Amino acid sequence: MSPVRTVETAGRPLPEHAYPALAEAVAAMAARHPEWLFPMLPQGIPAPPAVPAIDLAAAPGTVGEPAAPVPSGSTVLAGDVAVRVADVVVPGRPGVVSVVADLGPRTVHALLGLRAPGAETFPLPDADEAPVGLLDLDDGLGVLSDALGDAQYCLALLGAVAGQQGDVERVRRAWMSDESTAIAFDDRIALAVYGRLPAEPAPHPGLEMYLALDEVGFNHVAAPIARWRRGGWDLGVVRDYEPGAAGGWALALTSLRDLYASDGPPERAGADFGPEARRLGTMAARMHLGLDQAYGRRPGDVVAWVGAVERSVQRVAPELLADAEVADLLAALRSMSVPCPAIRTHGDFHLGRVERTDLGWFVFDFSPGGTPVFGAGTVPPGMHAGAEGAGPVYRSPLADVADMLWSFRHVADTAAAERDPSGRLGLSALARAWESRNRRAFLSGYLATPGIRGLVPPATGLARNLAAAFELERTAAKLALHA
Repeated sequence: MSPVRTVETAGRPLPEHAYPALAEAVAAMAARHPEWLFPMLPQGIPAPPAVPAIDLAAAPGTVGEPAAPVPSGSTVLAGDVAVRVADVVVPGRPGVVSVVADLGPRTVHALLGLRAPGAETFPLPDADEAPVGLLDLDDGLGVLSDALGDAQYCLALLGAVAGQQGDVERVRRAWMSDESTAIAFDDRIALAVYGRLPAEPAPHPGLEMYLALDEVGFNHVAAPIARWRRGGWDLGVVRDYEPGAAGGWALALTSLRDLYASDGPPERAGADFGPEARRLGTMAARMHLGLDQAYGRRPGDVVAWVGAVERSVQRVAPELLADAEVADLLAALRSMSVPCPAIRTHGDFHLGRVERTDLGWFVFDFSPGGTPVFGAGTVPPGMHAGAEGAGPVYRSPLADVADMLWSFRHVADTAAAERDPSGRLGLSALARAWESRNRRAFLSGYLATPGIRGLVPPATGLARNLAAAFELERTAAKLALHA
């Protein structure tokens, strides 16, 4: 583990008379970033596949066609934007301006490239290079555009934040998630920029957790290089990048597509996911051991957790509680008298948050930074991302396990609907067989990891039952969503 460079960029603020033009630019950017406008959902959108790179030796402005803006379903006007702070991160032309603004109830971070009128551009193949406004400063008029859509601006940002550029030949957008966009440079390092910020200056909880795990030696994350901050906000992070990494969601979909095409048992499918699910379980256990080391633990109360699950399910899908198997499961857990500690957990741990690299499974996305989307298994019971006073939340590590197990069902159903939207092929039996095999493999790898038995009930059956109880909350939420 090497020291992480911390860079503050609050030294060159723009004057307030520039704010109206910046507000217009941020409003225009919102059409390309619908994630700014909507709350994060559980089981977030999986990262898209890798996109083509731009060759910096090619003629500027000639590589690829810009993608059409993603409609947000809502028109954002400059009057909806209140600029909080704006700083020059890279001076001159081309330059980069960082803007923190309130967009309705949300606080967003926009990076605007600034170039001279008529200057050449280096758009990324998947980016919209259209200007979003003009900015007239003492050093002249500048054209504003999305800085993360142009290789020239991305390189300048890398130099400002990480203090390095070198002879970079390829720049590409590595991933987009519900809260960040990452740019890869020669598939060696990546700059991830946060587009959504807390309303008041505060460290990014996901970044804090990522750095804490790196500090205690958890080696299933890319090595951090630099932390980008502004007045208490975390704006981004530079980290190593693993070339050839494949997202967990994409790998699972490949396995399922192969299974549905072959119509055989999942263990005989060419892309059997079982061995990977077991390795993923081992990685998850090591993550929890690292979080225990980094943050410590608190005593848990299984009976209180079961009561909280029942109340949550009763509100949105009471029919689940009428199921005899569910009733027996919850009754058995109420009689448990074994210790079950609570630790800091990921909070929304699913296939869209992990990737398979040449070095094994990595966690690449720590959203929502330990504050869970659902309140199952928390101390005190019922704490989640929307709960009043939700700060550092401790919960059973089996709640993270439940999130991943539910993710196996979710991806199996998604792949079945993709191949057979009408349901005429009867893929549900294959989907459940795939899900069952990989649930068993994940739990086997998790529970076999040295040291993890100190964080979960010692009996395998009890651990499985408690994870199943935590899953009920996600299942109930899905039933309510489609009711």
